[in-house]
Amino acid sequence: MYCLSILLLRAGLACAAPDLPALKIYGMDSKPISYADTGQPAGMAVELAQRIQDRLGRRDAIDIVPWVRAQTLAESGPNVMLLTVVRTPERERQMQFVGPIFTTRMAAYAVKGRLAELQRFDPGLYKLHAGARRGSIFANTARGLGFNLTDETNTSETAAKMLMSRRFDLWFDGEELMPGAMERAGYRPDEVEVVLRLGTAEVYFAFSNGTPKQQVDAWAGALRELKRDGSFQKIQRKWLSPLLEH
Repeated sequence: MYCLSILLLRAGLACAAPDLPALKIYGMDSKPISYADTGQPAGMAVELAQRIQDRLGRRDAIDIVPWVRAQTLAESGPNVMLLTVVRTPERERQMQFVGPIFTTRMAAYAVKGRLAELQRFDPGLYKLHAGARRGSIFANTARGLGFNLTDETNTSETAAKMLMSRRFDLWFDGEELMPGAMERAGYRPDEVEVVLRLGTAEVYFAFSNGTPKQQVDAWAGALRELKRDGSFQKIQRKWLSPLLEH
């Protein structure tokens, strides 16, 4: 069945995989990557996952949940897929990866116009109160670099609200996530400014340990085909075009 599926995939045809167990697919509320739009999953990673499922003849449901819950579910058993995970040595022991699907740009934000004030208090910005989404690569990277990460929130939107209300001074997040988080928090993206860039990290689809290798390989093959025929690039441009221009 697997060899036939790959041959059909290379021919550009949808290939059913009825012998594979259903996946429980989770994304987190991180517009424009994955989020709920009037109760339905949407975003770059969601659309990409749906296109892959079309190629595989599958339609497993995608749910949008907090990151910490998604991570817990992925650690609890097989046949769980997380839409967006940064690959790290620790996570490689817990998950199987397919991708990358995009590159996140990690940054620290402050309320626009506050940088000079913050630097007078702490020129290096390391002692300032900082926040980030709980369990994220942004929180882990900031803490690893020695920043004073005092607050971890369930969503980027909540972090944006806390920054704007001065509950902390620095907010660590992805440049692709900031605009959506600010808008959903009720603010304009230009009300904050980048004060530090911490580098980039590649983001992947991740499958829990115990998920059949055949399942993971089928997703990897379908993703390669989408990249080869240009469909992947069209999805990226649709959702991430402002970021891709920089």
